[in-house]
Amino acid sequence: MSAHSLVQYAVFLICLLALVKPVGGYMARVFNGERTALDPVLKPLERFVYRVGQVNTRHDMYWNEYAVAFLLFSAVSTVVLYLILRLQAHLPGFDPVHLSTPLTPDLSANTAFSFSTTTTWQSYGGESTMTNFSQMVGLCSQNFMAGAAGLAAGVAFIRGFAREKSGMLGNF
Repeated sequence: MSAHSLVQYAVFLICLLALVKPVGGYMARVFNGERTALDPVLKPLERFVYRVGQVNTRHDMYWNEYAVAFLLFSAVSTVVLYLILRLQAHLPGFDPVHLSTPLTPDLSANTAFSFSTTTTWQSYGGESTMTNFSQMVGLCSQNFMAGAAGLAAGVAFIRGFAREKSGMLGNF
């Protein structure tokens, strides 16, 4: 291993260690429903999203409710991505390559499942197969949503240990 690689690893490790306490503390406050410094900016947006989605934030879920919410969220996200990939030729968005064909059903399904499980396995050339709309709205948003769902499942797992007597995991 070269000296340059070692320096890169060292810088990465230093940055990671420097961010553990502030980011970890922030995440713990968010997951516990405590006030954070970003609340004045993000709370109005959060309330709007909850109102549109008709989410009752005060409702604690049992494990089976949480699991159903997780599975439904993942299934809907996967189906939406599949439809975006299948219909990309008919969707709006800047398309400099002028792609006029949708992905085949099997490639669309493979890609949608791959991105919804965060494996993001790709068997195509992104720039020559996907429109910008498909990449930005479909793939990028699915990358975020799948990771967020995984984080929610991880938090539920931790809450399951911390709240073993109540059986409540919070709200997905």
